[in-house]
Amino acid sequence: MAIEFYFLAIFLNSKCQQTLILGIYLSSLFLTACEQQKNKEPEFKAPMGPYGLPYRVGNLGGKAVLLGEEVEWLEYEDSPVLVLEHRYKGYKAPPRDFNSVITAFGVQIKYTTGIALVRYQGAPQESYRQYKAEIDSPYNQWVSIGVNSGVRYHPNLNNFFINWTVDSKTRSHKNMVNTNYIYIYILADKQEFGLEKYAPHPEWVKFSGYTETKDMYIQTDSTGNVMTIIFCTNSVVKERSAPRCNMYWNLEPFMKVQLEARFARVHLKDWQLIRKNSEKLIKSFAVDPKTLKHITE
Repeated sequence: MAIEFYFLAIFLNSKCQQTLILGIYLSSLFLTACEQQKNKEPEFKAPMGPYGLPYRVGNLGGKAVLLGEEVEWLEYEDSPVLVLEHRYKGYKAPPRDFNSVITAFGVQIKYTTGIALVRYQGAPQESYRQYKAEIDSPYNQWVSIGVNSGVRYHPNLNNFFINWTVDSKTRSHKNMVNTNYIYIYILADKQEFGLEKYAPHPEWVKFSGYTETKDMYIQTDSTGNVMTIIFCTNSVVKERSAPRCNMYWNLEPFMKVQLEARFARVHLKDWQLIRKNSEKLIKSFAVDPKTLKHITE
């Protein structure tokens, strides 16, 4: 009798183990299925723009943005220009969403009105008609805007400014002397249009000739921090070319972005309007990623 109970116990124990193993297996399958369902989010689909093309999307300096046909070129942080290994083996960029970090793009505006240039034929052609009629004039009012963010963003304009003076942290005095002080500026003790002017170093002028040099202008806040830097060429007008200016400033705290505006020097007097309308356009791209509504300050 004892032997019969012994074998029965073994049998029941075996059955219990099988049931337990089966239960663990089924639970594992259930949890895996739940995890897969949890991780399987709906694929992001970029919303359509007003002219029948989908917006290009991404994260610009910490803000979700929708970029339309006015954006002429666009670079993300995984661009082959920035990532060496992506230049080979037929790199294919991933689908973009609001987590895709944008590092640069370009647009053009007519600064007096703020109208953005749109070349796309499916869009209204008024801006393009104006552009074609005016761009050949050396004094045209069109401004090219370069936008830099991500790894291309440089927040400290004070350092940027210092390195163009005799107090440069990146060039030694010996290097300046050996290169005839090219791209070194000295205070001109003169203000123009509310900007502090810096003239090209005399040795640079002597070596290159005045028309091959530039002037530098800066705007500072009440604490002395540099807020805007402008470089303007001293070249002469030749046919369709004229002296030009490049203006740099940052959009913090709204977004970690640096803007560069390029325009004819004759319009330097309007630098604040150029800055205002350039900012207005770039900020208009920012949206709430959930509602897609445009956001302000």
